[in-house]
Amino acid sequence: MTPTTRFSIGLPTAIDAPLATFARRVEELGFWSAWAVDHAVGEEHAEDPSLDPLHVMTHVAAVTTRLRVGVAVLILPRRNPGQLARDLATMDVLSGGRVTIGVGLGGKDPGAAAFGFRTGQRAKHLVEGIGAMRALWAEGVADYKGELHSFAGAWLQPKPVQKPHPPIWIGARTPVALQRAALIGDGWIGAGSSTSGDFAGQARVLKDALGSAGRDPANFPMAKRVYIAVEDDRGSALARLAPPLDFVYRKSGTAERVAIYGPPALCAEHLHALIALGATELVLNPMYDEFAQMEKLARVVEMLRV
Repeated sequence: MTPTTRFSIGLPTAIDAPLATFARRVEELGFWSAWAVDHAVGEEHAEDPSLDPLHVMTHVAAVTTRLRVGVAVLILPRRNPGQLARDLATMDVLSGGRVTIGVGLGGKDPGAAAFGFRTGQRAKHLVEGIGAMRALWAEGVADYKGELHSFAGAWLQPKPVQKPHPPIWIGARTPVALQRAALIGDGWIGAGSSTSGDFAGQARVLKDALGSAGRDPANFPMAKRVYIAVEDDRGSALARLAPPLDFVYRKSGTAERVAIYGPPALCAEHLHALIALGATELVLNPMYDEFAQMEKLARVVEMLRV
């Protein structure tokens, strides 16, 4: 394992989850950060009873002292960049500079139009949204000129604690999106719904794009969300993991295709393979019995640190 590898955990975001207790134990166990997910208004899975990620992150930051908080990923075309910049800056101030922001395009959801969101030009929304937020986070008045967002002499207060701003990691899969991440991102996070093989190919594309952009891949975080279940045998792990994961993606066989599951030593072996492919942070995402799984995952991490 490389010395810079960090291990984080996905947060339970159901409305009845004991979030504060979970977050405190995550911090006690030595995880680096805790991550929420975004189901934006008008998105395909917006009917799932999950809490808004920005409020989850703020709550977790308030009940911990060291743990970083992140989101994988905010659907940027469903957010107003000015308001989002202020929300995230406020969160960074309240947390003492512990925020990491994952952003992505989201899907082509026709339901979003009913809420007044534009459903086209998603890539432009992403690029300009990031540009507008960075302009607003800079010291002094802000100017930004784009096709979708444009302003001059704008003020945003408060400014983030992290300078020049909280890190923005881009969720990307396709070569074009990975090249975009290399150009404008502060890091990259691979999707939980992608396989380890997908991650390997995407990492190669990203590293090539970083080199072409004159950026050092060694200084560019490459993270991956990992759906994972730790049990004494693979059969019982898959039996527990498959139903919730199939529900999230509305497709059977998702767990078998993308997840890591089984005894601790086997899970550690598969995670080590991702680290060898260049993952500098792994966001371990349990899907059931989150408290019990968190304890088991802490033991798996200890195996990797030996």
